[in-house]
Amino acid sequence: MSKSASGRSNLKVLLIAVAVLAAGALVAATLQLGAPDGPPLSARAYGVTGSVALARWHAAMGFRVRLVEGRPYRIPQDARLLYVLQPNARYAFAREELTTLRRWVEAGGVLALAIENEVWYPITRRGPAQYALLDESPLGTFGFDTALLETRQVTATLTRPLLAALPVGEFQWRRDNQDNALALDPPDDAVIHAQVDEGVLIASREVGAGRVIALAGAFPFTNEGLRDESNARLILNLAGLVPAGSVVAFDEFHHGARQTPSLLGWLLSAPAGLAVSLALALIGAYIVGAGRRFGRPFVMPELRVRREPSEYVLAMASLSRAAGQRNAALLRYHAWLKRRLAQPWRLDVSLPDHHFVEALRSVGASVDYDRLLRLLNDLQRGATSDAHFVRLAREVAEF
Repeated sequence: MSKSASGRSNLKVLLIAVAVLAAGALVAATLQLGAPDGPPLSARAYGVTGSVALARWHAAMGFRVRLVEGRPYRIPQDARLLYVLQPNARYAFAREELTTLRRWVEAGGVLALAIENEVWYPITRRGPAQYALLDESPLGTFGFDTALLETRQVTATLTRPLLAALPVGEFQWRRDNQDNALALDPPDDAVIHAQVDEGVLIASREVGAGRVIALAGAFPFTNEGLRDESNARLILNLAGLVPAGSVVAFDEFHHGARQTPSLLGWLLSAPAGLAVSLALALIGAYIVGAGRRFGRPFVMPELRVRREPSEYVLAMASLSRAAGQRNAALLRYHAWLKRRLAQPWRLDVSLPDHHFVEALRSVGASVDYDRLLRLLNDLQRGATSDAHFVRLAREVAEF
């Protein structure tokens, strides 16, 4: 392949790769800008309403983080703390799921149930508005009820900490853009930990061998809320209820994560999967651009020249000479000469040389019989030198 043709092929592949990269970047940017950060309070969401920071913080503290997702709804048996943050009414708890949740708590689990009337942002950092109505069924399962609280106060005081070792203090309870807040109506045996005016914000209750902590406010658990130090102290109160290094689970099932994770979903959604998809597309583009098309192969003009017969003769002669096969070549000449002379009269070529010459004489062949007999004897004896070999080959050619 000439340098110009090779350069054109490489340039074509480069242009295809650049085009695929540009298209992939455009599609990725469109998907990132056109899609929301994920469901509000999701442990996979990076926006202001997500809670990926909460999950990563627990992992940094030494907890083993698990996500509850994929059908059927199943809570890890080794989980000690479960966060159910703003369960969405669109993916409401079914009766059997509530039974599963209650049995897990009664077996010794700690449930942190954070709820708001609604989670709504007009626009997020990476996408359109976030909106999620509350599914209140988990509250009723554990004896809690809700009520609206009309106040613009955005801070609250933790009057009774969940752990005595952590200090009592204020935390950011609400966002400024909400007019109506949600308060708890706890049962009589519940312990109240924080309240504003007459509204209970945090209450806990023993259920079997486990414990339920209900929080009328999900803002402290969001990525935005955790920026506040007082909210971080509130989360430490919850995390301190279970042993260090234990399993902490996040309920993503009731944020819409109903499908079992698959390779295709990973390739089309996860950043690493998108990178692998783009790499596969580039490899395919390279194969299409650089691979050989179907049909007859193209032969360069300089390779179409046929070799002369003399080149093959010289090549074979050089091989025989290098191998020292002069006598073997002379024996082939001997056999070939007898076949050529015997063919017109159908004589037996296996006859000894002198009988063969006599047979030629009897049929009246016009050859020099004495010279032929001497040549056949010389061919069988072999050549003593290259010059002798060439002389004998010349005599054979004359006959």
